Amino acid sequence: MNYLRYKKLYQSDNDGTFWPGYIELPDENDSSQISKDQENPSFFSSNPRVVTGLALIIIVAAMFINKTSALILLVIVGLLATKEWFDMFEYETILPYPLLLYAALAPLFVAYFFGLNNFHIPYLIFPIGVIVYTGTFINYGVYDKFGSSFLFLIWFGTGLASIGYFLNNFGPLFTFLLLISISINDVAAYEFGRRYGKKKLSENISPNKTVEGFAAGLFVGSIFVFFVLNYFLTVTLTQKILISILFVLFGTLGDLFESKIKRSIELKDTSTLLPGHGGVLDRIDSQLLSFPILVLFVHFLDLIQ
Repeated sequence: MNYLRYKKLYQSDNDGTFWPGYIELPDENDSSQISKDQENPSFFSSNPRVVTGLALIIIVAAMFINKTSALILLVIVGLLATKEWFDMFEYETILPYPLLLYAALAPLFVAYFFGLNNFHIPYLIFPIGVIVYTGTFINYGVYDKFGSSFLFLIWFGTGLASIGYFLNNFGPLFTFLLLISISINDVAAYEFGRRYGKKKLSENISPNKTVEGFAAGLFVGSIFVFFVLNYFLTVTLTQKILISILFVLFGTLGDLFESKIKRSIELKDTSTLLPGHGGVLDRIDSQLLSFPILVLFVHFLDLIQ
């Protein structure tokens, strides 16, 4: 035991006993090195959110090199997000994971391979499956939780399917750029709000969001989306501006929506899978509402046949 260094750190009682007790320390050189590391942490250890964000962009960009690999990534996202939702609402003894997974992936495959003409089919099959399963295997007293499973189908299933729909019809590059546009909005909103934010956007749901940050994110994100649409879509200037603003706006609403769900069940994050970001649902919540809005617009504008 390094007695001298120990004595510097802890005072002794009159009887010579140290408080809070005897602690074995490394030698002088090792202890000094540990202290230096703590005083000067590396970029990776002190900025987990930034590092995770950059890693996610690289992974998503690599997977969106073609349609097949991008679809595989969406399936993986569906698997992970379903597990998060399954654990959040404690479905273990209520609803089987494969049935909830159907709600996540069936709309995606239908939208990707068959388009909007058959998009209603998963929404007809899932309720039947839930009713048959619960009527056969489940006792009374748990039906109040089934509403969350239908919410998952409507929110996550539709959102992921909309992303897959654009992936197949407009290609991986267009879809990838729209995905990261929401991240650009998030970064702009966070940085501007952190420096200049005064008024809370929705204190009861997301206390860290400010009106000033929201406005900055909406402005920067909409400009980015506008240039993406300008390159890929043949629509009028007014339509581009409107679509750009609504796409980013509904992204923020999607984020607030998921935050409200988490608060209702007293959760901060859907999981700890992504350091600094929470879970998969925390990372994709905005896109799950933005893409369905864009699907509606391009469908009504007859851009997709």
